[in-house]
Amino acid sequence: MENFFFYINLIYENLENNYITFFCVYFLFLIIFFSLSLPGGPILMLSSGFLFGFYIGFLINIISILIGSYFFVYFSKYIIKKFFNKFYIKISIKFTNFIKSSSYEYLIIFRLIQGNPLFIQNIVYAFLNISKFKFLISSFIGFSPVVIIFSYFGSKLFKIYEIQNIKLSDIISK
Repeated sequence: MENFFFYINLIYENLENNYITFFCVYFLFLIIFFSLSLPGGPILMLSSGFLFGFYIGFLINIISILIGSYFFVYFSKYIIKKFFNKFYIKISIKFTNFIKSSSYEYLIIFRLIQGNPLFIQNIVYAFLNISKFKFLISSFIGFSPVVIIFSYFGSKLFKIYEIQNIKLSDIISK
């Protein structure tokens, strides 16, 4: 456990000394991470809240997950169209006709449902013929509750971390 707190102290000292650099590197790392739709996003969202606080952590998380998902969806859509065009057209027509009547509601609910990985969500979005604006709005609304929760709990973890560093002399004085 001491090693764990040693590494957290090391990261936090680097954050305090080089805030802008650390912020930019972390933000770019999250965009790349979410562009690849790798598992482990909740841990990184918690760490954003831990390192940067609730408000900045929320902004980092929501912007990086939107940009990363956008890159993944439109890159995978391009790849699928290029190599599996007939399959893409067949599935795309079925999915688009299914959500045609109330597309915003279905897209938001699909993002809100927890349990299906980001990779699967983004692949399904790649098969839909929706505008970029509709993608960004539905993803923002759908991701927001989860991102708020993880950023909030990350910021509360920082409070627990601060308690670990308190000494008795900080509490009781002469």
